[in-house]
Amino acid sequence: MARKNPRRNISRIDMSSASGSQHGGWEVRMQRRGKKFGKFFADGQFGGRRASLNAAKAYRDSLESRLAGYSVKELARKPSARNTSGIVGVRRAVQVEENEDYVYTYAFWIAQWIDGKGKRKTRSFSIEKYGEEDAFQRAVAARTNGVSHAKRTL
Repeated sequence: MARKNPRRNISRIDMSSASGSQHGGWEVRMQRRGKKFGKFFADGQFGGRRASLNAAKAYRDSLESRLAGYSVKELARKPSARNTSGIVGVRRAVQVEENEDYVYTYAFWIAQWIDGKGKRKTRSFSIEKYGEEDAFQRAVAARTNGVSHAKRTL
């Protein structure tokens, strides 16, 4: 298992004032189950750069210990904000091919999944050939079938 980055979710912020003095600190930013958390740890408040980093790490660790993130299975079922189909692993795509003499536009639904060997599999269904709804349903069925044969969760 990979080691966790000791500064995960922590960023350094250094600033200069108009008078030329330098100040800064560490910022903790994380998100759990759609809720954002953040706090700034100024070097001056905590007695220096190292002390503020230690305070930021302690705050981050306390957040991680009390806030549950999504499991891998939950993430696989949860559509991203960019998902417009409502089905994980199924998306609509438009491809435009231009030449000096013509412009072709192809629209299709794409199904993607990971097979039992960890390889990405893709099937696409032409909207021109099947129609919008039928192409979509074929893509959903292809993904469902592919995932079930791979013995993976949706």
